[in-house]
Amino acid sequence: MIIINMYLQISTKAPTHSTILLWIKKYGYYELSRPKFSAEDWIVMLDESVQFGQNKLLVVYGLRQCNIDFTRPLNYRNLSPLLLKSRSSWSGQYIKEMLEDVQEDIGGNIIYAVADHGNSIKKALKLMKIPLVYDLTHRIALSLEHIYREDPEFKEYTEELTYLRRSQVLGKMSHVLPPLQRAKSRFMNLRPISDWGMAVLNLVDQPGESFQDEKQYLSLVKNYRSLIVELALINRMINNIQFMLKTKELSKQTAQKTKEILNQCQTKRLKDFKCVINEYIEQTLEALPDVDRVLCSSDILESSFGKYKNFLQDNPMVGITNLCLSISAFTGSLVSDELKYAFENTSVRNI
Repeated sequence: MIIINMYLQISTKAPTHSTILLWIKKYGYYELSRPKFSAEDWIVMLDESVQFGQNKLLVVYGLRQCNIDFTRPLNYRNLSPLLLKSRSSWSGQYIKEMLEDVQEDIGGNIIYAVADHGNSIKKALKLMKIPLVYDLTHRIALSLEHIYREDPEFKEYTEELTYLRRSQVLGKMSHVLPPLQRAKSRFMNLRPISDWGMAVLNLVDQPGESFQDEKQYLSLVKNYRSLIVELALINRMINNIQFMLKTKELSKQTAQKTKEILNQCQTKRLKDFKCVINEYIEQTLEALPDVDRVLCSSDILESSFGKYKNFLQDNPMVGITNLCLSISAFTGSLVSDELKYAFENTSVRNI
């Protein structure tokens, strides 16, 4: 606003941060409360947030099957916010009651829901007799956790990486330190330790006298060559599978292509992974025989939680406030006439 004033030689007042926050909340309330289209082809994705203060936030987004573009992943504009509720805890019965309200608001049938396998969400959907499609990202992460968490070779490798990192975090080898391993959700992203391991193998395999100190410091990594190569392969397969299923969604055609990708699995651990993913695909398609293409990712919902956390990063202990309306504001089309209507017809009392 200052730049505009200088350029146009005017003196318009700039809005304060509190005014902008009010705009966000008004638009979020407008998106959440406006009437939804009644139809029989609604899909919902839902999740509980991590604990914010004393409460957890239940978010339900919805979209219609006929509006999905099967040439790209979902974006916020594809979604309609259907529910935003806060409680200290969510049981299956409470979530069921909320979903019943949602179903009444959209005036139609919910074909299926996309979510992780949280117990309360599973119970609610079972009570509602709504098929649950397990989020692909969570399913892959869970399968990797079952395969590698107690695997002796993997545990030894990650412990060695931790030792290397601690021993030289302020030393002369700090430029080749292993990546920091996540305490939570480690198996959602094995790529950093896989990529680092392959880079190290390429370095120590180089002939010549260069980088001798680094080669000596990292020489123990060679003991885990087969595991590192296996992790690199499984990460390539995961990337290819996720790109395809999150872009074109799950169908008989993409299921066949996924099986072809998984045919690269030769070791015992990779064969276990192959069996789990093939079983996931078959069970999902069998549960929805009348749906040609199945949405199998709730990444966009996880993204909304991430954006919301960024809004709260300066004051994370405040808990859930009406700023959670930003989650529904994300889905707005930001058309000027619509914004004007939302600002003029939403009162502070509504918020």
